[in-house]
Amino acid sequence: MSVKVIAEFNCSEGNADKFIQVCRNAFPETRKYAGCEGIDISIDEDDGNHLVMTENWTSKEHHQAYLKFRTEEGTLGKLKGLLSGPPKFSYFNLTDV
Repeated sequence: MSVKVIAEFNCSEGNADKFIQVCRNAFPETRKYAGCEGIDISIDEDDGNHLVMTENWTSKEHHQAYLKFRTEEGTLGKLKGLLSGPPKFSYFNLTDV
């Protein structure tokens, strides 16, 4: 069964657009990555520096392999450099409802 990943990011003031641009450049490759079933990013209506990434993966292990890949090739470091604190990742098992 698929896994829903909710990733929350709090950007430093003025960095949300840069964060989104890095994602815009990375997402085409992400969508082709083994186990990725979908990914998008949303901006908090009340706080433009708070972003939420919603992802569907075949398994938690697929997502963790993807994070390892993004760490090794540098994208995750670029994103973390735009944040005011560490990102938060939560994993949810999808139901059949």
